[in-house]
Amino acid sequence: MRDAVLHFLLLSLWGGAAALGALAVSALLRRVHTPSRMLCWLWLAVGLRFALPWGIPLTLPRPRNEQLAQAADTVQALTEGPAPTPAPVIQVPAAAAASAAPWYTQLTVWHLLAAVWAVGVLVLAVRAVAGYARLRHAVALACKTGDGCYSGDCVPAPFTLGIFRPRIYLPAALTGAARQAVVLHERTHLRRHDPQIKPLFYAVVCLHWFNPLAWLAFRQLEREMESACDEAAVRDCDAAARNAYCESILQYALQGRMAPGSLAFGQGSVKTRIVHLLHYRKLGAGALVVCAAAVGLSVTACMMQPQVEEATPETAETTQSEPAPQSTATPENAVTFSANTAGLPNLDDPENSPRFLCPVDYTYISRYMDNSHRGDDLAADKGAPVYAVQDGVVTYADFHYSYGYCVILDHGTGPDGNQWSTLYAHMDDYTVANGQVVKAGELIGHAGSTGNATGNHLHFEVFLNGGVTQPRYLTAYREEDTQPLTTEMAQELLAQAAENQSTSEDPLPLKSQTLAETRASLQDQLDQLKDRRDELQVSMDTLLAGTTDQEKELAENYRQQIDLFDQEIQLLENQIQVIQQQLEEEQAKADAQSAQAQIQQQIDAVQSSGSAGTDPALDAGEEAARQQLDAAAEQLDSYISGSANQNG
Repeated sequence: MRDAVLHFLLLSLWGGAAALGALAVSALLRRVHTPSRMLCWLWLAVGLRFALPWGIPLTLPRPRNEQLAQAADTVQALTEGPAPTPAPVIQVPAAAAASAAPWYTQLTVWHLLAAVWAVGVLVLAVRAVAGYARLRHAVALACKTGDGCYSGDCVPAPFTLGIFRPRIYLPAALTGAARQAVVLHERTHLRRHDPQIKPLFYAVVCLHWFNPLAWLAFRQLEREMESACDEAAVRDCDAAARNAYCESILQYALQGRMAPGSLAFGQGSVKTRIVHLLHYRKLGAGALVVCAAAVGLSVTACMMQPQVEEATPETAETTQSEPAPQSTATPENAVTFSANTAGLPNLDDPENSPRFLCPVDYTYISRYMDNSHRGDDLAADKGAPVYAVQDGVVTYADFHYSYGYCVILDHGTGPDGNQWSTLYAHMDDYTVANGQVVKAGELIGHAGSTGNATGNHLHFEVFLNGGVTQPRYLTAYREEDTQPLTTEMAQELLAQAAENQSTSEDPLPLKSQTLAETRASLQDQLDQLKDRRDELQVSMDTLLAGTTDQEKELAENYRQQIDLFDQEIQLLENQIQVIQQQLEEEQAKADAQSAQAQIQQQIDAVQSSGSAGTDPALDAGEEAARQQLDAAAEQLDSYISGSANQNG
């Protein structure tokens, strides 16, 4: 949401800049009597700049100053929108899952700004539609005349109304030469498709209602439209007819406001229109060409999209204060790894102790470490980058049946003599390898919901001397989620870590799991999901019986969560079914091997008795046993080859 809001604000900023430029150019062109129809194109280009997120690329030289270069990169990133996420080393899709927290806990100031913007757009849209309907109702009794216009006492002033089938409405008292001039004015609007262009421009302005320059551009376009039609109406008139036309403008000057989609004869600044008509004169062909060229250049300038040139090796040296972290470390250079002890927590001086970096840009912390939970769960969007909290070496990067895609970093020994490690679990993927050296803030994976997880998040654990301890006292979470580290708490953390280390045979529970254990774990997770889904179903049914909008909205939110739970349940059931098939295949393989071993024992027993070749009955039994052994071997080979084909 943040990127969308900033991108839209930047779009409005570029549109405002184009409006200011067009205002200056328009003032200059008016001094040389440029036809208003040309100036209409200039303001239409401004409207397109407000509406379109792209334009004509204009490459600007990259600033040599570091701060300016960073600012230019930021502006260009906002202009181009969010960049696509580069493909990580490992890409494994995670199951769709529901968030455990209520929707309102995930709201941010960006959501609030978007809501205010949407309310403003809605108010203006309703106001425009209501004004259009009110005006349409007011002239419903107007009758069609011989020249195709609609006239009646209900029409207060000449105007054109409608988008797809626009109509010209004239007062019944308007007759003679004045009527002919007004009809020519309104038909010029129709010929130039002004009834369609003006509502579209107004819709764009409604999207940028907070920008006064957007309203300025709309008023200027409205003014140039009226002036262009005035010029067409008096082009072939003498001075007397031109004066009569100006009197008509004065007579029907609108005191109230018309609907935004209408084109009224009396709209615009009356004084400006009359002065313009009194001084209007035709331009020669040469002057028209010059004015057209000036307008064309101005339109092109309005559509420019500034971009900063890509950094070259020369500019990179001036814009980077230090080289980017390397992510291609190998086990060989891991031997020379030296921890950044200055960045590790120091329990000997807790008040001044550094903190680990926050590993992910989370929305909220759904669960803290407790007696039944080994770490903190940081709720985050799927694919959110996960970073190393401190310099370290990767000691584990693999998939675990419970932790999903998991990474463990060894950060070495701190200045207080304590050894530190961190664990990152339930990720959607990881981008590091065992033995790789990473720097603080380097990408190691992306948040997800793999393993035993029902929602997208990062499970984060901190190990102190091999035992888990409370991350919230040692990590730079948000201020409201961070707990102060005191001397007393430092002693408690040491005691807690020692207790966890002594009571657990394996502080990092990352042992392999049999298929039967995996099936049991998935079945337990499936039962929990079904229970939570049933609880939500009961709550939703209760809310559906309510009458308030808030209850209905909450019920709809529950319904969406239930749908996500159903998807997760279906995925778990499919996984359990696959594991069950693997268990049955393993059992069949074990039975075939057992039968083969028993038959081989029978053959060995007959051969060891020394009666082979002397007793026909024993020879026949041996032959039958060999046939059974061959059949069992063929069955076993068939199973093994079939399993290999499936795996391949």
